[in-house]
Amino acid sequence: TSYRGDASQMTGAGLGTDGSANTSGIVTAASFVPTAGQFFSERNKFINGEFRIFQRGDVVSTTDKQITGIGGAGTNYTADHWVLYTQNTGARFTVRRVNGDHPDGFGQSLKITCTTADTSLAANEEVQFFQKIEGFDTQDFAKGTSSAKQYTLSFYAKSTKTGTYVVRLLGRHNTNRCVSASYTISDTNWNRYVITFPADTSIVDNPDATESLRVVWWLVAGSTVNSGSLQTTWINSTDTGAATGQVNFADSTSNIIYFAGCQLEVGDVATPFERRRYVRDLEDSYRYYRRWKAGVEGVTYYDQTNDPASATTLAQGAIIDADDALTTRWLNPPMNHKPEVETATDVRLATGQALYDSSTTLQENRSSQDHLNLHWDNGGGMGSAGDFYRLIFKTSSGDFSVEAEI
Repeated sequence: TSYRGDASQMTGAGLGTDGSANTSGIVTAASFVPTAGQFFSERNKFINGEFRIFQRGDVVSTTDKQITGIGGAGTNYTADHWVLYTQNTGARFTVRRVNGDHPDGFGQSLKITCTTADTSLAANEEVQFFQKIEGFDTQDFAKGTSSAKQYTLSFYAKSTKTGTYVVRLLGRHNTNRCVSASYTISDTNWNRYVITFPADTSIVDNPDATESLRVVWWLVAGSTVNSGSLQTTWINSTDTGAATGQVNFADSTSNIIYFAGCQLEVGDVATPFERRRYVRDLEDSYRYYRRWKAGVEGVTYYDQTNDPASATTLAQGAIIDADDALTTRWLNPPMNHKPEVETATDVRLATGQALYDSSTTLQENRSSQDHLNLHWDNGGGMGSAGDFYRLIFKTSSGDFSVEAEI
């Protein structure tokens, strides 16, 4: 049965399992029940999909942050929870969060620029842009069961380097499984790309805080992975067919690619990008990384006033003896696991208006997921055991960060 026209007086109408309804008006119903796991909130599996959080970046303007000189071999964190992975490449890249170039409805995008070209790729040369997702957050894909769901990836991109690009899902729990798909950038405008990957009825994801899924955008692919037929069905992890057809994004210093509005969700439909409050993105990012930098976002330091009391407190605690102190700080939200200290530059211990301006180095990390507990070694002369002390920055070079990336 079909109906076309004014349905404003219709009640009790239903749709078959393969039906759809389109209207420019208002739909009223007693309830909405999604059938493919696509809830109205919490659809997007990515953290920081708008690239608004970029704690590791160096400030280059009032709005932009960037990291330069990425290349060689390494796992290079850029915008929070996003990695530019490089393997055996002579190319170099700058990654920058920009405010001035983005799709309508967004405030930022992530810009990757090739700054040193590599036109002759080694067989094992790779450049990947990816995010890791925890097992706790992938359970509704029902991977490894007869009820397994499809994965739909959507994102905005534009590039000066047109051609075929490849994206890949890489399972990380139990036996690594993978599947790839391609998309074509045919112009230099912003476009939204939608890719649906098949369900995987083999190998379950563990419900835990470790990496269960990696979503990879290929940028450079040597012949080891850029060979054979593109692997568009799930298979135990293999290099052959992982990135077949991928253009060489590193073949010119004119090459630039932008990303915005990245979303991964359950099912075969790409819904509109899920908007989250800024503070939600920030707190989700804090689960993996925290950084305090002198002069950035209100963090003050001793040299500004020559008064330790006016410097931002990074942590606080008490001295153990004349050259040792223990400082603590609660972590809210708790981090993914016990954090490691990534950077501790130009930190000092202070009490009241007294600065102990001697070498302050980390001696032991006794932290837990929700609590920084750090033992510092100082040059001496600090006072009596139990006296209250604060950890602060001395100069504008101060930089303190902790990480618990998966």
